[in-house]
Amino acid sequence: MELLLMLLVFLTTVTLVIILGGVWFTGRQQVKGRLQEIRNMGGDVQQEEVMLLPFGERVIKPWLNNTGIALGNLTPGEIRSRVEKQIAYSGNPWKVNFNGLLAMQLMAGVAVFLFSTALLALLQVEGGGRILFLAILLGAMGFSLPLVILNSKAEARKKEIQKNLPDMMDLLLVSVEAGLSFDMSLKKVADKMPGALSLELSRALDEMRMGSTREEALRGIIKRTGVADLSSFISAIIQAEQLGSNIANTLRVQAATIRQKRRQRIEENAMKAPIKMLFPLLIFVFPALFVVILGPAAIRIFQMFQEMM
Repeated sequence: MELLLMLLVFLTTVTLVIILGGVWFTGRQQVKGRLQEIRNMGGDVQQEEVMLLPFGERVIKPWLNNTGIALGNLTPGEIRSRVEKQIAYSGNPWKVNFNGLLAMQLMAGVAVFLFSTALLALLQVEGGGRILFLAILLGAMGFSLPLVILNSKAEARKKEIQKNLPDMMDLLLVSVEAGLSFDMSLKKVADKMPGALSLELSRALDEMRMGSTREEALRGIIKRTGVADLSSFISAIIQAEQLGSNIANTLRVQAATIRQKRRQRIEENAMKAPIKMLFPLLIFVFPALFVVILGPAAIRIFQMFQEMM
């Protein structure tokens, strides 16, 4: 038992050191990796140069990549497509693809499993089966933790874009009516309004400068955001451009529509507020109120019964 405990503590420590080292040196490793790619553009990588790379670049990163690729090949296509959409909607904060996310989940699950096993053993929890069951349960939670964080980031990013969209529409409309072209108006909006929406607009403008058409760049925003109002606005702009309509009129109509939708969402949330307040009132406020109001009366009634007896 002591040998097993020491082995679990050692494996947990090694795993945590590898994870923290990978997180800490990610930026340096990326820079070194890019420099190494530039040096190796003219020929194959020499064995001596490979041995000069850090341990994470030589062993850990290839192992994680291969593991992620193997797990990705076993994943159904529908799940893969849904997770890739969530990665795009979240803005890809960790700069990983689907296989990299699977590798992160596997590493998190193994780390939590080893750490929880060692912790339960140190706490002297009785029963090896119980320890194993709890460790597997916690490991499964650790495996799903990166995906849960990714989904929360995606929802937060959607809400941020949804919140900034009406103001962006107003500024875009004012810029177009002032005489700027649509592309220059987009650039003006991207410069004046920081946030996820401005980053997406800047990326679309960069893609147009690199040779993409305006339709392709704008449809790329739809794929990377997943916001319904933004998708309808971009579709209207693309249709107006294809039909040769006045973009200013289209922007005016879309801005009014989006402001009306925002007003409707605010009214909907206001109507939901009393229902959401009901449960906290029942659980926290009403019991204390009953104690304050009925407490003295209950004490008086109890004293009266004592006097009668």
